[in-house]
Amino acid sequence: LLEYNKKLKKIEGEEPSTRVIRRRIIPSKDTPVKKIISGGQVGADQFGLEVAQALGIETGGTAPPGFQTSKGKQKAKLEGFGLTEGEPDTKVYPKRTKKNVIDSDGTVLFGDEASPGSRLTKKLATQHGKPYLANPTVEQLSEWLSKNNIKTLNIAGNRKASPRMKDVLREALGLPEKEERPSGA
Repeated sequence: LLEYNKKLKKIEGEEPSTRVIRRRIIPSKDTPVKKIISGGQVGADQFGLEVAQALGIETGGTAPPGFQTSKGKQKAKLEGFGLTEGEPDTKVYPKRTKKNVIDSDGTVLFGDEASPGSRLTKKLATQHGKPYLANPTVEQLSEWLSKNNIKTLNIAGNRKASPRMKDVLREALGLPEKEERPSGA
């Protein structure tokens, strides 16, 4: 449990503490999600993969050719999340976006819905009959996942997506438990 909370605090940007465990999150039995995929871009895509790994949910997806992100090539990092390299694409991102939409049961978008990438993702989801949800609350996401029986969830969005999305994902995919204190604390 302590190692898990250290991982959780690391993705929250806090220093891990050995004195007090603030809150423990365990995968919810109510969520149908078994795998989270994304295209691996900096921001929303990687935030989603980080939360999934912290919750013990399988990760994967298709990255752009060369594992390209806005911070350069990140092959080792993206392979660590289980991503595979996408096929050559003269525009870098559209083919991997399409593959991740098709390979998922549904997509959740975080960030500016009017961005070119978000518009493409919504268009592809609609074309392929896949449900999508944009900028949900915890309650909206939980209900949508269950209603649509989303087993493989595609996380998409902007490079500058709010870190608040991590909280939404954690709460919708995990079950927060009461605060605990180790004996002698």
